[in-house]
Amino acid sequence: MIYVVGGYKGGSGKTTTATNLAVFLLHQKRRILYCDGDVQGTASLFNEVRRDFSGQPPLELVALSGAKLHQQLLPISRDYDDVVVDVGGTDSTSQRAALTIADTYLTPFPPRAADLWTSQKVDELIGQAQEVNPKLRAFSFISRSDTYGLSGAAGQNAAAYLSNLVHITFLPLVIGNRIVFDRALALGLSVLELTPPDTKATFEVNSLFNHLQLLTREKT
Repeated sequence: MIYVVGGYKGGSGKTTTATNLAVFLLHQKRRILYCDGDVQGTASLFNEVRRDFSGQPPLELVALSGAKLHQQLLPISRDYDDVVVDVGGTDSTSQRAALTIADTYLTPFPPRAADLWTSQKVDELIGQAQEVNPKLRAFSFISRSDTYGLSGAAGQNAAAYLSNLVHITFLPLVIGNRIVFDRALALGLSVLELTPPDTKATFEVNSLFNHLQLLTREKT
């Protein structure tokens, strides 16, 4: 399966989501390719730290960007069980190209007005992509949530906003705004690999990705 983690705005938690998804899939004994499709190269830097300092094997990674990303990635992808594509927070040619071959699109939204306002643009992007790639399914979730999650006013407002999108299914799960996610990223790790484990962050990540897999498998 080809997963694309994207959006229209920086700072939403895309690379955090993508790196944790890749490690989650690795823990299922699947062969994973990570595609860094962001010209900023954050995922590539993460993987360098992972290789040199984390004590964990680096991800199999390829850096591709631009309008021909899909043409370059698709032949390579056939050698892997899953591909995780991390694209930049903008309406980039890389993101549009990746969507033409993706099975699943996952987009995080912090519960803030400036982030939620971009959701309509992302929804339009997915609608356009599905005309070219009918198998594409898209999902959103709340990232960088406060401690109240979906029970708080910010979470409820964001959930209502995201639930009204036409082409993107809202997942009623949150990833909290926890320092541990930034700490793990700086170490080249997923929160699933930290010792001692952070039980709350681990629970959030496993819950989100298990639910995502359940929904995508129902349609395959």
